[in-house]
Amino acid sequence: MAKIVVVEDQPVLATVYRNKFLAEGYQVEVAIDGEAGVALINSAKPDLVILDVMLPKLNGIEVLKRVRTSPLFETLPVIIFSNASLPGMVEQAWDAGATMVLSKSSHSPKQIVESVRTALKAASENQPGAPRVGAGSSPIPAAEAVAPPGRGDTPGQILLIEDHPEVRTLISFLLDQAGHQVTSVESHAGALRQAKLQEFDMFMVNRVCPDGLGITLCRQLRQSFPRQPIVMYSTAALPAEQQAGLDAGARSYLARPDDLLNIGNLASDLIRESKEPGRVSKQAPLEVTTLAA
Repeated sequence: MAKIVVVEDQPVLATVYRNKFLAEGYQVEVAIDGEAGVALINSAKPDLVILDVMLPKLNGIEVLKRVRTSPLFETLPVIIFSNASLPGMVEQAWDAGATMVLSKSSHSPKQIVESVRTALKAASENQPGAPRVGAGSSPIPAAEAVAPPGRGDTPGQILLIEDHPEVRTLISFLLDQAGHQVTSVESHAGALRQAKLQEFDMFMVNRVCPDGLGITLCRQLRQSFPRQPIVMYSTAALPAEQQAGLDAGARSYLARPDDLLNIGNLASDLIRESKEPGRVSKQAPLEVTTLAA
């Protein structure tokens, strides 16, 4: 089986990518900063690297330059994730030897997997005499792989409040896979405006946005929409912050990166419950949700 190294400093994204590739039968190892990425690539000797541009300690361009200095990695497929706000980085990535440069904010996990397959296939075909990627091995058994999100039985209209484009893309993809329709905004002010223009079955609120704390928005939404479930999420929230979010009216608080992998099914369950006769979200038992990946 092919081995992939993912160098990504955002825990939510790293976990989603890792589990998506495991589900597709790949071996996956993750590094959370540039220096750790260089060390992991040298030790793991992967078949392909997925490398974010913006990393702590050493940015992705410098990581790629260091990797390319080794004869062992001259032809190693390296997929760079660019940031739309840093167009100059794209040219630098190509110059440093990137195999592909993808916009993280506009590519879903499914599209990224397809890009990985394309890059691995091209690498095996362009290296005569080299062993084919994954030759002589079998995929990870289904029982060991993480199951992809399924289609939910209660699709709904969901308003997602998230200011990071790449996280917004991933959450939207996971909800869409479960059959939900997602409208996304980048700020609390935008969320309040959109909530007046359109009817939603559920709200997803990040812990913090540039214009305020999620707990404040949660209170405002709960006052205006007592029936619709609100889900807050953050991997950085302390237990006291999580409880404060629940006290403010959130139906669930997703506190781990793995939790988001099942957000589609969780949304279906919460929406179905909210539509039961006599159900009011603020009267429901509140708890921090810890879901298995």
